[in-house]
Amino acid sequence: MKILLVSERDELKSYIHKNFMPRGAEIIQYYNPIKAMDNLDEVEPDVILFSAQDFPRHWKPFLAFLRDSRAREQCVFVILTGTDFDHEEADKAQALHVNGIVHEQLRDRQELARLKELVNRYRDIGDPRTEKRLVPTTIDRVGFIFTHPQRLEMIFGRVEDLSAAGASFVPTDRHKTMDIAPGTTIRSCCLRIGDRMLSFSAEVVRNERSLSFLFDGMSDGERSLVRTYVNEHAQRELDRIASDVPTPVEPL
Repeated sequence: MKILLVSERDELKSYIHKNFMPRGAEIIQYYNPIKAMDNLDEVEPDVILFSAQDFPRHWKPFLAFLRDSRAREQCVFVILTGTDFDHEEADKAQALHVNGIVHEQLRDRQELARLKELVNRYRDIGDPRTEKRLVPTTIDRVGFIFTHPQRLEMIFGRVEDLSAAGASFVPTDRHKTMDIAPGTTIRSCCLRIGDRMLSFSAEVVRNERSLSFLFDGMSDGERSLVRTYVNEHAQRELDRIASDVPTPVEPL
């Protein structure tokens, strides 16, 4: 996924970079909205984040120009607003087929979660994991549970696949997790790999039939343990096969 940020400030890019780069996004910043408009065909962004605080007179012609060639489903346009963006401006944005409006104070977790959810709604950002994955079998001792962020009840289920970067998790009771929005940080997660129990925080990247987690709160040491366990699956399989081979009986 390619994100085009139109803003005068590097501070905004740092927040976008921190929260979307681990999910496989490429971030491109333009400090000049006219130049960004001229290079749309060259950049071909999937998502445009436009600072109305920096360029209050440019977002409307930019959005109108964009919609002449790209529908809402083809290119996501999100306005990052400041304190001067009123209801009248919001109505104009809706008339021009904006995808969403988010306050630019992305240090606010609620605003950041809204932006992530909005991008997820229109764009499949894909699985951010580039690490080797393990689909657990009977020879693997893998388990995952977490605490619901609002109700604080334990959520049980099975691990569909696991990597050092994240996991796909199918809850036992799907109804208990339907209200967890993408972008939510789960503070209390517990992963079992072999004889080890790891506790950390993780971000919900997708919530559909299964939940996709990004292990962004895992330490480097814990990540190394998971990576080693995933890589040793083939050896565990060989050990199991060897143990199943009957011991030859020496002739009398």
